[in-house]
Amino acid sequence: MPLSKDLITTNTLATSVTEQLWQMIADGQIANGEYLPSQKELATRFGVGLSTIREAIQKLSAMGLVKSHPGKGTWVSTASFSNLMDVMTVKTRLGELKARPLYEARLVIEVALTQYAAQRANRAQIGRIWAALNAMETAATDKDFVEADLDFHLAVAAAGNNELLEQFYHLTRKLLSEIVAEMVVLPEVKERSIFHQRKIVLAIEAGEVEEARLVALDHMHYIKDLLDAYE
Repeated sequence: MPLSKDLITTNTLATSVTEQLWQMIADGQIANGEYLPSQKELATRFGVGLSTIREAIQKLSAMGLVKSHPGKGTWVSTASFSNLMDVMTVKTRLGELKARPLYEARLVIEVALTQYAAQRANRAQIGRIWAALNAMETAATDKDFVEADLDFHLAVAAAGNNELLEQFYHLTRKLLSEIVAEMVVLPEVKERSIFHQRKIVLAIEAGEVEEARLVALDHMHYIKDLLDAYE
Protein backbone atom coordinates (compact mmCIF):
# COMPACT_ATOMS: atom_id res chain seq x y z
CA MET A 1 0.00 0.00 0.00
CA PRO A 2 1.44 3.43 -0.89
CA LEU A 3 2.59 5.46 2.10
CA SER A 4 0.88 8.84 2.07
CA LYS A 5 2.92 12.00 2.39
CA ASP A 6 -0.15 13.82 3.68
CA LEU A 7 0.43 12.72 7.25
CA ILE A 8 3.88 14.30 7.35
CA THR A 9 2.89 17.62 8.87
CA THR A 10 3.98 19.31 12.06
CA ASN A 11 6.18 16.66 13.63
CA THR A 12 9.73 15.92 12.60
CA LEU A 13 10.01 13.81 9.47
CA ALA A 14 11.34 10.79 11.33
CA THR A 15 8.56 10.95 13.93
CA SER A 16 5.93 11.30 11.21
CA VAL A 17 7.29 8.31 9.29
CA THR A 18 7.45 6.31 12.52
CA GLU A 19 3.84 7.12 13.36
CA GLN A 20 2.53 6.17 9.94
CA LEU A 21 4.41 2.86 9.87
CA TRP A 22 3.25 2.24 13.45
CA GLN A 23 -0.34 2.81 12.34
CA MET A 24 0.06 0.43 9.40
CA ILE A 25 1.24 -2.28 11.80
CA ALA A 26 -1.66 -1.52 14.15
CA ASP A 27 -4.13 -1.75 11.26
CA GLY A 28 -2.67 -5.04 10.08
CA GLN A 29 -1.57 -3.58 6.73
CA ILE A 30 1.85 -5.04 7.49
CA ALA A 31 1.31 -8.39 9.22
CA ASN A 32 3.39 -10.15 11.86
CA GLY A 33 6.52 -11.57 10.28
CA GLU A 34 6.04 -9.58 7.07
CA TYR A 35 8.91 -7.51 5.71
CA LEU A 36 8.67 -3.76 5.37
CA PRO A 37 9.47 -2.27 1.96
CA SER A 38 13.17 -1.60 1.48
CA GLN A 39 14.61 1.57 2.98
CA LYS A 40 15.13 2.96 -0.52
CA GLU A 41 11.50 2.29 -1.43
CA LEU A 42 10.25 3.84 1.80
CA ALA A 43 12.41 6.92 1.22
CA THR A 44 10.95 7.31 -2.26
CA ARG A 45 7.35 6.83 -1.11
CA PHE A 46 7.70 9.30 1.78
CA GLY A 47 9.85 11.74 -0.15
CA VAL A 48 12.49 11.76 2.60
CA GLY A 49 16.15 10.81 2.89
CA LEU A 50 17.50 7.40 3.85
CA SER A 51 18.73 8.79 7.18
CA THR A 52 15.14 9.69 8.09
CA ILE A 53 13.96 6.18 7.24
CA ARG A 54 16.76 4.63 9.29
CA GLU A 55 15.83 6.83 12.28
CA ALA A 56 12.17 5.81 11.98
CA ILE A 57 13.10 2.13 11.84
CA GLN A 58 15.31 2.57 14.90
CA LYS A 59 12.36 4.05 16.78
CA LEU A 60 10.12 1.14 15.77
CA SER A 61 12.85 -1.30 16.80
CA ALA A 62 13.13 0.40 20.21
CA MET A 63 9.39 -0.13 20.61
CA GLY A 64 9.84 -3.84 19.93
CA LEU A 65 7.61 -3.62 16.86
CA VAL A 66 10.17 -4.55 14.22
CA LYS A 67 13.44 -6.41 13.91
CA SER A 68 16.22 -5.85 11.40
CA HIS A 69 19.12 -7.86 10.09
CA PRO A 70 21.83 -6.57 7.71
CA GLY A 71 21.27 -7.97 4.27
CA LYS A 72 17.82 -9.32 5.11
CA GLY A 73 15.80 -6.20 5.78
CA THR A 74 13.28 -5.24 8.45
CA TRP A 75 10.23 -7.23 9.42
CA VAL A 76 7.38 -6.94 11.91
CA SER A 77 8.16 -8.74 15.13
CA THR A 78 5.96 -11.74 15.90
CA ALA A 79 5.52 -10.24 19.37
CA SER A 80 4.43 -6.93 17.88
CA PHE A 81 0.78 -7.16 18.91
CA SER A 82 1.47 -7.34 22.65
CA ASN A 83 4.19 -4.71 22.29
CA LEU A 84 1.79 -2.54 20.32
CA MET A 85 -0.77 -2.69 23.10
CA ASP A 86 1.90 -1.60 25.57
CA VAL A 87 2.95 1.24 23.27
CA MET A 88 -0.61 2.47 22.76
CA THR A 89 -1.23 2.50 26.50
CA VAL A 90 2.04 4.24 27.26
CA LYS A 91 1.54 6.88 24.56
CA THR A 92 -1.84 7.75 26.05
CA ARG A 93 -0.66 7.81 29.65
CA LEU A 94 2.52 9.81 29.07
CA GLY A 95 0.47 12.56 27.48
CA GLU A 96 -1.96 12.52 30.39
CA LEU A 97 0.84 12.63 32.93
CA LYS A 98 2.64 15.52 31.19
CA ALA A 99 5.89 13.59 31.05
CA ARG A 100 7.64 16.14 28.82
CA PRO A 101 7.56 19.05 31.32
CA LEU A 102 8.83 16.73 34.04
CA TYR A 103 11.67 15.61 31.77
CA GLU A 104 12.65 19.22 31.10
CA ALA A 105 12.78 19.98 34.81
CA ARG A 106 14.78 16.82 35.49
CA LEU A 107 17.26 17.69 32.74
CA VAL A 108 18.20 20.83 34.61
CA ILE A 109 18.01 19.56 38.18
CA GLU A 110 19.17 15.95 37.94
CA VAL A 111 22.40 16.76 36.14
CA ALA A 112 23.28 19.38 38.76
CA LEU A 113 22.42 17.04 41.63
CA THR A 114 24.59 14.28 40.16
CA GLN A 115 27.52 16.68 39.90
CA TYR A 116 27.03 17.85 43.47
CA ALA A 117 26.80 14.23 44.63
CA ALA A 118 30.18 13.50 43.01
CA GLN A 119 31.61 16.45 44.93
CA ARG A 120 29.89 16.02 48.27
CA ALA A 121 28.57 12.49 48.87
CA ASN A 122 29.76 10.72 51.98
CA ARG A 123 30.25 6.97 52.34
CA ALA A 124 26.81 6.37 53.84
CA GLN A 125 25.10 8.29 51.06
CA ILE A 126 26.97 6.36 48.39
CA GLY A 127 25.99 3.13 50.14
CA ARG A 128 22.34 4.17 49.96
CA ILE A 129 22.65 4.77 46.19
CA TRP A 130 24.24 1.34 45.69
CA ALA A 131 21.51 -0.28 47.77
CA ALA A 132 18.83 1.27 45.57
CA LEU A 133 20.59 0.11 42.41
CA ASN A 134 20.92 -3.41 43.82
CA ALA A 135 17.20 -3.36 44.61
CA MET A 136 16.49 -2.40 40.99
CA GLU A 137 18.58 -5.32 39.77
CA THR A 138 16.82 -7.83 42.02
CA ALA A 139 13.29 -6.44 41.78
CA ALA A 140 10.78 -9.28 41.51
CA THR A 141 7.93 -7.15 40.13
CA ASP A 142 7.47 -3.96 38.14
CA LYS A 143 6.17 -2.29 41.30
CA ASP A 144 9.34 -3.23 43.17
CA PHE A 145 11.45 -1.87 40.32
CA VAL A 146 9.59 1.45 40.27
CA GLU A 147 10.04 1.87 44.03
CA ALA A 148 13.74 1.02 43.80
CA ASP A 149 14.22 3.40 40.86
CA LEU A 150 12.64 6.24 42.81
CA ASP A 151 14.80 5.37 45.83
CA PHE A 152 17.83 5.65 43.56
CA HIS A 153 16.91 9.17 42.47
CA LEU A 154 16.08 10.23 46.01
CA ALA A 155 19.41 8.85 47.20
CA VAL A 156 21.36 10.75 44.54
CA ALA A 157 19.39 13.89 45.38
CA ALA A 158 20.22 13.52 49.09
CA ALA A 159 23.89 12.93 48.25
CA GLY A 160 23.96 16.27 46.44
CA ASN A 161 23.51 17.91 49.84
CA ASN A 162 21.40 20.76 48.49
CA GLU A 163 18.07 20.75 50.29
CA LEU A 164 16.28 23.01 47.80
CA LEU A 165 17.19 20.87 44.81
CA GLU A 166 16.47 17.69 46.76
CA GLN A 167 12.94 18.89 47.44
CA PHE A 168 12.21 18.65 43.72
CA TYR A 169 12.16 14.86 43.97
CA HIS A 170 9.99 14.87 47.05
CA LEU A 171 7.53 17.27 45.41
CA THR A 172 7.36 15.25 42.19
CA ARG A 173 7.61 11.80 43.78
CA LYS A 174 4.10 10.67 42.87
CA LEU A 175 4.26 11.92 39.28
CA LEU A 176 7.72 10.47 38.70
CA SER A 177 6.59 7.08 40.06
CA GLU A 178 3.55 7.06 37.78
CA ILE A 179 5.64 7.84 34.70
CA VAL A 180 8.24 5.18 35.51
CA ALA A 181 5.45 2.67 36.16
CA GLU A 182 4.12 3.30 32.65
CA MET A 183 7.51 2.94 31.00
CA VAL A 184 8.89 -0.18 32.70
CA VAL A 185 6.63 -2.39 30.58
CA LEU A 186 8.45 -1.27 27.43
CA PRO A 187 11.22 -3.38 25.85
CA GLU A 188 14.61 -3.22 27.60
CA VAL A 189 13.72 -0.20 29.74
CA LYS A 190 14.70 -1.91 32.98
CA GLU A 191 18.01 -3.14 31.61
CA ARG A 192 18.91 0.19 30.05
CA SER A 193 17.93 2.11 33.17
CA ILE A 194 20.16 -0.09 35.32
CA PHE A 195 23.01 0.33 32.82
CA HIS A 196 22.81 4.14 32.94
CA GLN A 197 22.33 4.37 36.68
CA ARG A 198 25.25 2.07 37.39
CA LYS A 199 27.48 4.50 35.45
CA ILE A 200 26.08 7.34 37.56
CA VAL A 201 26.85 5.74 40.90
CA LEU A 202 30.34 4.73 39.76
CA ALA A 203 31.09 8.34 38.79
CA ILE A 204 29.73 9.61 42.11
CA GLU A 205 31.72 7.05 44.08
CA ALA A 206 34.91 8.00 42.21
CA GLY A 207 34.29 11.69 42.81
CA GLU A 208 34.54 12.35 39.06
CA VAL A 209 32.46 15.51 38.71
CA GLU A 210 32.75 15.93 34.94
CA GLU A 211 32.12 12.23 34.33
CA ALA A 212 29.09 12.45 36.62
CA ARG A 213 27.75 15.31 34.51
CA LEU A 214 28.29 13.40 31.28
CA VAL A 215 26.69 10.15 32.42
CA ALA A 216 23.74 12.03 33.93
CA LEU A 217 23.25 13.80 30.60
CA ASP A 218 23.51 10.48 28.80
CA HIS A 219 20.80 9.08 31.05
CA MET A 220 18.54 12.06 30.38
CA HIS A 221 19.13 11.74 26.63
CA TYR A 222 17.97 8.12 26.89
CA ILE A 223 14.79 9.27 28.63
CA LYS A 224 14.24 11.87 25.89
CA ASP A 225 14.64 9.14 23.26
CA LEU A 226 11.93 7.13 25.02
CA LEU A 227 9.61 10.12 25.12
CA ASP A 228 10.28 10.87 21.45
CA ALA A 229 9.46 7.27 20.58
CA TYR A 230 6.43 6.74 22.78
CA GLU A 231 4.84 10.04 23.75
